[in-house]
Amino acid sequence: MHDQTGPGSGGASPETFIPISLCRIRRKFFVFAGLTVGCAMFEATVWLTLVLLLTSVAILLAAGILGGTELIRSVLLMPPKRESRCKP
Repeated sequence: MHDQTGPGSGGASPETFIPISLCRIRRKFFVFAGLTVGCAMFEATVWLTLVLLLTSVAILLAAGILGGTELIRSVLLMPPKRESRCKP
């Protein structure tokens, strides 16, 4: 992957640091989270439920490392944080 920024631009674009798409991260997270809930509901073995739970947490952790809190918010389908328009 090449850095497309020019000299003196102050840094690379966010797309440079995220090697896979947001849609793919989101899909994997929701699949593993759904499987975790399904295992808990249908009384699957404890180790299977724990492994699926840890995998779901690991996906969020990896998203946090790659893109920070904004990427985690995007994965969880939360709207971006808006700054308050009221001035004190």
